[in-house]
Amino acid sequence: MQSLDGLQSNVELVSLYMHENCIRKMEHLSTLRNLRVLNLADNCIERIEGLQGLNIDTLYLGRNRIGHGGVDDLRGLLECPSLTCIDLQNNYIEDEAVLSEVFERMPHLKVLYLLNNGFTKKIKNYRKTMTAKLPSLTYLDDRPVFEEDRRHAEAFARGGIEEERKERDKIRKETAAKEEANRQAFKDMIAKAKEERRLAREAEEKLKQTVEV
Repeated sequence: MQSLDGLQSNVELVSLYMHENCIRKMEHLSTLRNLRVLNLADNCIERIEGLQGLNIDTLYLGRNRIGHGGVDDLRGLLECPSLTCIDLQNNYIEDEAVLSEVFERMPHLKVLYLLNNGFTKKIKNYRKTMTAKLPSLTYLDDRPVFEEDRRHAEAFARGGIEEERKERDKIRKETAAKEEANRQAFKDMIAKAKEERRLAREAEEKLKQTVEV
């Protein structure tokens, strides 16, 4: 299949999987207002477009031909602010300006796959930079972005490796304090249980003595 033409009347579609075809252009989507998942991976698409007015949250565009035209090939993502998960692996995205001009302008972006695009090698300290610049990101490429990862990245962005070391030390101290608090809470729970059992035994003994009298 080379076109999405003919799908316009399927207005109740929630998911559309058109991967592994020969589709060259993202078009004929404007009536699909209920669409949430769009899979166009493994096609011949060169430019992201046709998303204006849609409410898609997950978009698969891996293994296409996106990026030869620079950042402009990706500006179409900004037409769909509902996007939270985007797969752009194995394309031809070379311009690192895509971070500031596109991804940073997507406040709900949580999951991003960008492996095997040239620009990822041009961004210094790529993973830390992406994490610090995209505050809502929870998964990047091959692994999750944990809360500690984010703190490390944001510290590095503030003051380089020295600031990151300070943040790591701070996190270690916080972790140790939490562990000690948990140990103490467990000890207190055991002590409370023993005291309750002691009081119960005393009450039982007093009751026996009263009955005997």
